[in-house]
Amino acid sequence: MINSKWIWYDDYNYDLVNSWMQARRVFVLKAMPKKAEVNVTADTQYKMYVNGDFVNRGPARGFQNSWPFDTVNITPYLRKGRNVIAVIVHNCGIGNFQYIHKGTAGFLLWGKIGSEDVSTNINWKTRCAPGYKRNVARASRQLGFQEHFDAALDDDSWLLPGYNDIAWKKPTCMNFGSMPWQKLEKRGIPLLKEEIITPEGVVSQSKGKCQKGYFEAKDIFKLFFDENRKWSNSKIAFKKNYQSAVIKTDLTGKDNFTVYCFDFGKEVVGSVCLAVSGAKGNEIIDSIVCEGLDGLAPKMKNPDIQGSRASFGNRLYLRAGKTQHEQFDYWGFRYLALIIRNSTKTLDLKVSLRALGYPLDIKADFKSSDEKLNKVYEISKWTQQCCMQDTYVDCPWREQSQWWGDARVQGKNTFYLSADTRLFKRGIKQIGTQQIENGLTYGHAPTIAHNCILPDFTLTWVITHWDYYWQTGDLILFKEMKDRVHKALGYFHNVTAKNGLIPYDDRYWLFLDWAPMFDAGYPTLYNMFYLMALQAAVELFKLSGDQSSALLYTKRLKALKSAIEKKLYNKKTGKIFAGLTFTGKTAMQNVPHVYALAILAGLFPQHHEAFIKKQLLPMIKGERKHPVLPSPFFMFYIFEALKKCGYNKEAVDCIRRWWGDMVDRGLTTTEELWNAEAGNNSLCHAWSAHPIIHLSDILLGIRQEKPGWKEVSFSPVFEKLEYTKGKVATPLGTIEAGWEKEEDGNYKTFLKLPKGIKIKKKHGRVK
Repeated sequence: MINSKWIWYDDYNYDLVNSWMQARRVFVLKAMPKKAEVNVTADTQYKMYVNGDFVNRGPARGFQNSWPFDTVNITPYLRKGRNVIAVIVHNCGIGNFQYIHKGTAGFLLWGKIGSEDVSTNINWKTRCAPGYKRNVARASRQLGFQEHFDAALDDDSWLLPGYNDIAWKKPTCMNFGSMPWQKLEKRGIPLLKEEIITPEGVVSQSKGKCQKGYFEAKDIFKLFFDENRKWSNSKIAFKKNYQSAVIKTDLTGKDNFTVYCFDFGKEVVGSVCLAVSGAKGNEIIDSIVCEGLDGLAPKMKNPDIQGSRASFGNRLYLRAGKTQHEQFDYWGFRYLALIIRNSTKTLDLKVSLRALGYPLDIKADFKSSDEKLNKVYEISKWTQQCCMQDTYVDCPWREQSQWWGDARVQGKNTFYLSADTRLFKRGIKQIGTQQIENGLTYGHAPTIAHNCILPDFTLTWVITHWDYYWQTGDLILFKEMKDRVHKALGYFHNVTAKNGLIPYDDRYWLFLDWAPMFDAGYPTLYNMFYLMALQAAVELFKLSGDQSSALLYTKRLKALKSAIEKKLYNKKTGKIFAGLTFTGKTAMQNVPHVYALAILAGLFPQHHEAFIKKQLLPMIKGERKHPVLPSPFFMFYIFEALKKCGYNKEAVDCIRRWWGDMVDRGLTTTEELWNAEAGNNSLCHAWSAHPIIHLSDILLGIRQEKPGWKEVSFSPVFEKLEYTKGKVATPLGTIEAGWEKEEDGNYKTFLKLPKGIKIKKKHGRVK
């Protein structure tokens, strides 16, 4: 490691915006090694090939002061004789919602293959990647750039051992340990799983005249949005070959275009791969992705006014003869529109996707006699998989950001599906790492989004330390992070007003939920989240043996609880106020959220039944008409409150109707908002995938009772079903449970527990 050098093709801190490097290292093996591993990283991203075969992409996102590296086994790709490691490295040159740019670019690799040291140094060859145009539009305000590649200037031959790289240069080198990468850390999570998949068909096509200036357009998405076209059902012959879908394109004629809209059948995440033959060399293929259709047309929004400036489009300039190219980055989508421009010959076009995601080992399952609930579970499960990459991401389409309010729900989803805590643990550390001086954390991390410091997500971050402990029984992570927890809670103590409540701080974004609720002055929901964070802190410090800190937060907890009871609750009416204005006036808005959190926080326990019957049940039994309707995200907390009070059937009924509506509308994943609009909102948002949890809790009847799943209760709810069966993952193994209705109207249950899990309560006849 220490002898390896960070390398770049030019000055490593000059002209880096959307910059690309290709690098190679040729070596000769006299004998095949039993095992060959290399450690590799780059700032910002790399894709590595050995002898022309794709091996890995990385690194996982992180912070330069302890930059992540990958350990990759390249043994299967080696051969006796001449070999080459080849990498393409992209430096964003700007920060975004997953990367903080530190003004420097580089690539680092170290390791021995047999007796050959292949570590990066002056023995490598480098060049500026010639095919990539750099002055192009952003893909969205949260991500990097569109990719415009001119295949006439580059091909894939440089990936092969026999390529002549005599014109390439020795790299500029920086010593290991140089700033900004003073330290390195292991990735901490598995390498992404990648596989080639193909679209299911072509659903529609259109044609038209290319807009003036199309050949040098910087924003492919906006160009396509502005062009006129009419859509029709596709008549193109479509067939699948090994690892690709194949079509023969129609002629477009000079300065005209034809569009083919491919459907992958469901939401997918990956890099678009194109292989074209028969080109004259002046043709263009533009790629546009989206999550939904408007009739037969890809559903798009004008990026000039869409909130995220979403412009997901790439361009490939063809060379004469054959062109093969794979997108460097990856996006989430269902529909792929390929725009063929300026073709005067029929092209043979092969389309595929290098699909990727976190290698989640799913052990859970859910099946019942209600097919609607089964489909809800399946789309929830697929949503969670699509939103797991090198971190939990809010969505694979628009942002790919590690929003921590979302991640709390996603973590619980993952626990039930797989019991895998690695992304969650790493995320807790990353959110805590990007902490500002007063103790608040960014809503997601790593990031340069300074307008995205969310005090309520800081409170969620504190609470997730408890979630991690409850899942694992492990306090090591909390002990490691407790100083940052102290600092975070210190902010809220320091801003507490004389009335005992925490106020809205207009320097930051107080999210709470997308529902149009009172969020100025002293919002009740905000103060309840603070109460829950204090409750978590008290318990964690007690368990850690830090009694003085536990007493400190107990004191603050009691003071806050008293303030909420005195200032934010009407004893006569039994209603909880939305909050207080800064002048002390009561905000009378009826906010369902506060009743759910009151139940979860143990406030006003004598009124929980009334909160359910008067506030929550009327809302969930309706058709989403409440003026302060909780978003799909916040329904997680609503359902948790209902379950706590025993209103399980009502929760299932709501899931059947509200999430069943997503199934009925043909969604393959759960959406960001109710009736989300493709192109504007995300149709794949795992903060709404929590039916995974509730269906398992209620219908399978499995409830965790002690940290680390050392004890569970078993009390299935016999809803209007004939049977339910399924599995829930735990750190100690997979629980299997279910029930079926017998002819006499009674119910027969079964429960299979792994070793180490005790049962608190049994229901029915256990087999």
